[in-house]
Amino acid sequence: MSTRAERREITQRAILEASSQLLATGGQEALTVRGLARELGLVPSALYRYVTSREDLLNILFHHVYNDMADAVEAAHSAVPAADIRGRWRAFAYALRSWSNAHPHEWILINGTPPHGYQVPTTETLSSGIRLHLLLVKLAADAEAVGVFPRVMKGEYPADLSAMQKFVTEAGVDVHPETLVAGVAAWHMLMGILLTERFEFWGYDTIEPGHYYDLIVAASEKLLFGDED
Repeated sequence: MSTRAERREITQRAILEASSQLLATGGQEALTVRGLARELGLVPSALYRYVTSREDLLNILFHHVYNDMADAVEAAHSAVPAADIRGRWRAFAYALRSWSNAHPHEWILINGTPPHGYQVPTTETLSSGIRLHLLLVKLAADAEAVGVFPRVMKGEYPADLSAMQKFVTEAGVDVHPETLVAGVAAWHMLMGILLTERFEFWGYDTIEPGHYYDLIVAASEKLLFGDED
């Protein structure tokens, strides 16, 4: 790696670390070029080669956070034998919470209310932002391939599923609508509990969060795969 490339990588890493610190101590509104420059002990003009605006800074941060979360969950999922469908789902679910607990401010950034005046670029949400969704689609297809189907039968839902079906078709995977509906529901079960934990919604203090998550993972697993033999 050239000296210039090394300097750029070190600077980009410093920008990400400083941005995470700003987010943790000052919240989303602290994420500005001036705030970043102060955190790094620089004048704003020294950053313009790397970060030109608040929007640019948020784009960089969202890209990093989406991919960091996906990398962690994918690694845990890939560590489980491909034939262990249930084990892959559990690994996915628990890695998701582990990452959330380790990066609470970053998790809120990408899953809570968007920063004021900012919208994540569609190119980002449809690439790094959907990596975990695509992983679940692949898991769903592998489950169907071995004859495992969810406890949602055709006719139990009145909704138009054509848009969902288009999403998985464009991803190059073909799964039944029943599997798709159950998969989305299971994803929302996990995300709902993580939202409850991060924002301390009603009921948060009625059960230990880890135990509550265990129950939700078990319930979602039963929804997706039925009872274990």
